[in-house]
Amino acid sequence: MDINETISVVPYDEKWNALFQSEKLHLLKAFGDNVTEMQHFGSTSVPGMMSKPIIDILIGMSTLELNQSVMNNLSHLGYEGFGEMGPGRLYFRKREEFAFNLAVVIWKGEQWVNNLLIRDYLRYNPDVAKCYSDKKLNSINKGYTTLLPYSDEKADFVYSLLEQAKRTLGYDSQNC
Repeated sequence: MDINETISVVPYDEKWNALFQSEKLHLLKAFGDNVTEMQHFGSTSVPGMMSKPIIDILIGMSTLELNQSVMNNLSHLGYEGFGEMGPGRLYFRKREEFAFNLAVVIWKGEQWVNNLLIRDYLRYNPDVAKCYSDKKLNSINKGYTTLLPYSDEKADFVYSLLEQAKRTLGYDSQNC
């Protein structure tokens, strides 16, 4: 499957959290004791936000080395692995009746902290979440309808969200 898939943005769906909770149970079995923590992140985790209808799951581990048993379990669940996508993040995705993305990262590392900061900032600031939803729709309307160009189009906005979240939520890298 091509990493640069066609994407769409849809209104928030109340079932997204239930889908995360259900998939989390399967993933906890697949990863076994290797998982330190698992979180729902991304726009589907922010009530009211427009989003790609893909549940993003953040998996925190002490190492990014996955044994063959975990890889086999993920494959059995329908996940396709793309290896390291960006520094410190293993990427997997499942495209069946419901779609899921997995980001396997170091627990409490930079990827873990940054993704949860953005999620929490958007949850506590619905006006900013609305602005981000508008940015997503504008990107789609400009013709950015495949994953990589769409992600590039909104990258500066996401970076500014992270910086706002760090300032607002009192992020201190010494306390990670």
